[in-house]
Amino acid sequence: MLYTMLLRAISVLSFRTFTQGVRELERFHHRIETTTLPIPEELNKRKRIILGELRERTLWFISLRWWVPPSIAAACAAGSLAKVQFAALPVLAVALFILAYNGLFYAHSKLMQQQLEWQPELVQRFTHCQVALDYTAMFLLIHFTGGASSPLIFFFIFHIIFASILLRPLTAYGFASLAAVGMTIISAAEYQGWLRQYPVIYRENFINLIDSPFHLLVTLGFFSMSVFITAFLTTAIMIMLRKRIVSLAELSERLTDLNKKLNSLYMMTQTILSTPRLDQVLGKVVTELAQVMNVQGSSVKLLSEDGKQLRYAAVHGLPVEWTNNKVVEVDKSPLNRRIIEGEPFVTGHATQREMFQFGEDLVAAQLQSVLFVPLMVEKRVTGILGAYCRLHDRFHEEDVEFFRQSAGLVAVALENARAYEAVEKLLRDRSWFMMRVAHNLRAPVSAIASILDVVRSGYLGELNPDQNEYLRRVDRRARTMLQIIEELMILATSSRQERALAFASIDVIELARRIRRTFQDEAAQKGLSFAVTVPDQAPAIRGDFEMIEQMLENLISNAIKYSPAGGNVNVVFSLTNNDTVRIEVSDNGIGIPKADMPRLFSEFFRAENARSIEEHGTGLGLAIVKEIVEQHEGRILVESEEGFGTIFVVHLPVARKEEKQ
Repeated sequence: MLYTMLLRAISVLSFRTFTQGVRELERFHHRIETTTLPIPEELNKRKRIILGELRERTLWFISLRWWVPPSIAAACAAGSLAKVQFAALPVLAVALFILAYNGLFYAHSKLMQQQLEWQPELVQRFTHCQVALDYTAMFLLIHFTGGASSPLIFFFIFHIIFASILLRPLTAYGFASLAAVGMTIISAAEYQGWLRQYPVIYRENFINLIDSPFHLLVTLGFFSMSVFITAFLTTAIMIMLRKRIVSLAELSERLTDLNKKLNSLYMMTQTILSTPRLDQVLGKVVTELAQVMNVQGSSVKLLSEDGKQLRYAAVHGLPVEWTNNKVVEVDKSPLNRRIIEGEPFVTGHATQREMFQFGEDLVAAQLQSVLFVPLMVEKRVTGILGAYCRLHDRFHEEDVEFFRQSAGLVAVALENARAYEAVEKLLRDRSWFMMRVAHNLRAPVSAIASILDVVRSGYLGELNPDQNEYLRRVDRRARTMLQIIEELMILATSSRQERALAFASIDVIELARRIRRTFQDEAAQKGLSFAVTVPDQAPAIRGDFEMIEQMLENLISNAIKYSPAGGNVNVVFSLTNNDTVRIEVSDNGIGIPKADMPRLFSEFFRAENARSIEEHGTGLGLAIVKEIVEQHEGRILVESEEGFGTIFVVHLPVARKEEKQ
């Protein structure tokens, strides 16, 4: 009857010891099952933390319990050696009992660890059984080692300390109460003779508080005070520590959030630097902002040049019909007018009564919180950056500050993208003008060259030496002009094509064969050694065959032109480790002065030593080479020393599998 009462008390209290963790976990489950919004990752993270803590706590008790039976056996052996008389067999039986049920707990924990996720009710029952059996074993040990006179009664303090550290304050006081009440019940039962006494005897002396009720009451009183004081002090310390832990956790969350936002700003900066086009920049920015702020949508509205209208330039997470071709009239929207004047706006309860021109759209989309900040560059507003969320009062002061910084980056991106588009337009206009002028000049200059051929051939009569010399000079100038016109048309055509070229697979061996055939006679006539080297298993190049051939012709013709008789011109094809074909064109000609290297690929530029060898030249050949290489997503390098020759190295990507087919 007595042990039944004790076990019931232990069961009730052990249930309460684990309840706070399980209840908190159940609240997480309830929120997950009842909410209609997407569950934030932070909520799932905290759920996993709670489950992990409960799991580690349970497994730690099992590991600690393995030391109890050997300690009891060692204490029994030491007592026997010291001639201490006590009920050793019942005590050892309790030790075996602890060893047995801990083995069962260990086996059960292994089965539970195989599960991907522990269920709260399973953890609850598991811990319930552990606490109940531990307290049963503790009371049995005390009973078999003297009852109220047992030296083990103060071992309860360890349980109180563990409870105060791991559990709530009320639970720790509950353990203290259970220890005090349990000891009182055992003492009363032994005093009344309901339980047999098992005294600890040393040299025929033993302490038996049952025979002295006063001393028994004093001992129980001090024991009760000890456990409650232990619970109070440990709990007070743990309350302070928990507050510090909560404070550190909040600080850690803020630092994590700040790091996430800083990383987002860095990613936006990288996007701005790597993506020059306006639509691409804005699309990536609004997506990044919506993700880092964990909101439903974000938008960028651009202000018209006259400042009267706002149009949606980029959106993320908002209904298409909500922003498609929708224009906000600034005069009809006091809110947007205030933002354009430089004042940010934030609200956590957006309704139709707010100053929104399309407030009903917010209500229809169930968007409760909005945040708008102006896009400003040098005190000039170019648009509005917005964020939208379905939660009430979602945005706080730190969100506004982060959005201000983001708006500054977006405004810079807008200016850079617009400047890039303006430069592109200028380049297109220049290419169109070059094409137009070259086209209009080519026909008359070709006619002049043809007429000069007729006159110099004597068809209109014999020419004296002076007339023939003057006509020769005119013909040379006309053909130089015709070459300039042809190269201008090539440069304009390549610039206008941009990246709309139909790339295909280029056979490197065939390309090398054509280059060799084109220049071998010219090099031989000048007394140059000309060689083209290509590996037998050379991979195909991705590009336009005619443009690649023209690029190589420009490089090789320059090498032959500026190399003295007896020199060497070599073209070498090879494969690199990064899936590119390396093409090297080298000579031992006049080289390039160091001062002229920075302007080498500029249009109409010629080095001074090149002018001394050939007075007339277009200065467009290397500009065309650079344009073609860039259009093929390649790169060109040059090494040169005046008087010792020049090496041009071009890297072009190999063909893709689908292009090879």
